[in-house]
Amino acid sequence: MKLNFDFAVQEVADMFVAVAKDRETGDPQKVFRLNETGATIIEALQEGSDEEAIVARLTREFNVDEATARKETAGFIQMLTDNGLASL
Repeated sequence: MKLNFDFAVQEVADMFVAVAKDRETGDPQKVFRLNETGATIIEALQEGSDEEAIVARLTREFNVDEATARKETAGFIQMLTDNGLASL
């Protein structure tokens, strides 16, 4: 999985806002809201983590079972791909 943009993620009140920025120009391309899980997944992807590492991180940081973490990770990655923000 490869992110197609650089992401800046900022916590605002009780949510996170992510800005997808063009890698060459730094210009913002898309802005969207995230929950804490989504922000963690974006951060992990930017660090180069694969899906298995992300699942392990979610189970550890959010105290959820592996099946839930796997479902959340797969769904979020699919959303990124569907919106052109990432490539498989």
